[in-house]
Amino acid sequence: MPHSKPTLGLALSGGGIRGLAHIGVLEVLEEAQIPVHTIAGSSMGGIIGALYAAGITPSSLRAAAIKASILDFATPDLHGRGLIGQRKFQSFLAGLLGRDDLTFADLKIPVVLTATDLESGALVLLREGPLMPALLATSAFPLVFPPVHHQGRWLVDGGTLNNFPCDVARAMGVDRVIGVDTPIRIQFELHKPEEAHPRLSFRSLLPINVRSFDWKQPILIAEGAVGHTLDVLNRERVRCCPPDLLIGVDLPNTSTFLVDSSEHERIINIGHAEAHRVLGDLRRLRDRPLPPEWRQRWGRFMRRLRRARAAYHAPDFEYFPPLG
Repeated sequence: MPHSKPTLGLALSGGGIRGLAHIGVLEVLEEAQIPVHTIAGSSMGGIIGALYAAGITPSSLRAAAIKASILDFATPDLHGRGLIGQRKFQSFLAGLLGRDDLTFADLKIPVVLTATDLESGALVLLREGPLMPALLATSAFPLVFPPVHHQGRWLVDGGTLNNFPCDVARAMGVDRVIGVDTPIRIQFELHKPEEAHPRLSFRSLLPINVRSFDWKQPILIAEGAVGHTLDVLNRERVRCCPPDLLIGVDLPNTSTFLVDSSEHERIINIGHAEAHRVLGDLRRLRDRPLPPEWRQRWGRFMRRLRRARAAYHAPDFEYFPPLG
């Protein structure tokens, strides 16, 4: 007999401030009474997923996100392993959770967070023990935040190896997976100088005009370059283990570490609008009965067969452009 109520898993990508869009998606899920049975998350997606699993409502998450700014957490790292220490960020999370000694076992929804072992390069899945160090580890973006020593390892942001853990969500044993991705997308124009030969002046001798210099552009360029590497990893993981429904939130030119907190509500609203756009698909995932077990096994076998066939016929050096 088919099951009448399929279990649904949520995979939430990293993305820094872009990940606030996950709050808008959670709002739609709650409004439509679409249950979430498991959550797999990386970086900001992991933080928001874990806070939600701890019982914090999407409306409370929205209110906290609108008020917060990365500048609120700016404190020196006393060990010199990152530009920003995590003391204030930890206090902020503890304030939301109501305590700083919460464990994974205390969560109302099973959660798995991704992190990366800095020394071995191994992907680490955090699913048990104290929650706070896991939250700090999954979001320990290299250079910005220091690595976190947890469970005998030095851990950094899970997004460096698995920024969109659809495969982890699937491995948690749910029937269907909803994936929410907030990739970085660069879209801007580089304009030529208005004057090919500017007049000689003291200002022209300066390397930059401080007042007119757009500090956002070089950060976006650097993030975009790194983002392409992450995108290759994500595409391979999604190709091998796709979600049943992919919600892609388009946030062009939105930096991972956006300083202007006035943009936070806009990002949440975009996530809400994108989830609302596919609300019919979400309801079908919730309501459509599962096929008989034999058909599910046959479907899994055929998916593996298609992946094997695609891998067999794939050209060598798939990500290299052809020569000549």
